[in-house]
Amino acid sequence: MQLFDDFCKSFNKELQRENFGFAYKRVHLFYRSQWQKDDSNVLYLLYRWIWALFFLGVYIMCIIVQFCDGKFFIYMTNWGYGLCTITMLIAAVQVTCWHYDLWNTRSLVQESGNKTDTTRGLKIYWWLYNMTISLALIISTVYWVFLHGKMNKPMRFPAISVITHGLNTVMMLIDFLVVAFPLRLLHVVYSMALAILFFVFTLIYHFCGGTDEFGNPYVYPILDWNNPTRCLVTFVGIFVLIMCYWLLLFGLYKLKRMFNRAFSVVWTPHAVGLI
Repeated sequence: MQLFDDFCKSFNKELQRENFGFAYKRVHLFYRSQWQKDDSNVLYLLYRWIWALFFLGVYIMCIIVQFCDGKFFIYMTNWGYGLCTITMLIAAVQVTCWHYDLWNTRSLVQESGNKTDTTRGLKIYWWLYNMTISLALIISTVYWVFLHGKMNKPMRFPAISVITHGLNTVMMLIDFLVVAFPLRLLHVVYSMALAILFFVFTLIYHFCGGTDEFGNPYVYPILDWNNPTRCLVTFVGIFVLIMCYWLLLFGLYKLKRMFNRAFSVVWTPHAVGLI
């Protein structure tokens, strides 16, 4: 019961207007893992670069084999995977700057007692991360439930499809459990804005006579604007799905923080009888 009450209080606290923004005092959390003890950790640095280089390598390969005269860029899957790649590269660079104290990144924060405001780079990273993780979940759900085997075209690269529609989400969820910075409940609006942008793009693409690489008059069958009712139903469904996933992610974030605090207490020298 206490856990539920704490969650409700935290939920209400999140619904403050200032939480639409990206100001946050404990900026050191953007540079470290939720589970590391020291300010910098070489394993976390390696983890960030492995993740970033994997996403970059796959994305380059996808562009090479699926470019199709630019049709590669009309798909939400490729928008999402591209955002994943950019986000992971930014994270790797940020952690590198922190680890090696490039441009006094770590020194300035430590001298202020970890109470400085988020920089513009961190705000961009936080903004991208929010959109990336929710978009990955949406892409995987919509593809495997509504589109797999129903696209009216052959699947030419099944391995790439599994990576970009499934493994990307698994990796983003793992990363979500690893990172230390918070998830703001009201940041869901940015994921919704991205969804609106894509829907508007598909509508404009339709009126301009755009097709997929096989000549079908749509980007996705469920977004065929020759059937606007189905498109609107899809639009509403995506919005509901985004909100549901964001609430689940918020709950997962709170559980992650709770477990981290519990383990921190258990493994202190006092708790294990070392002092």
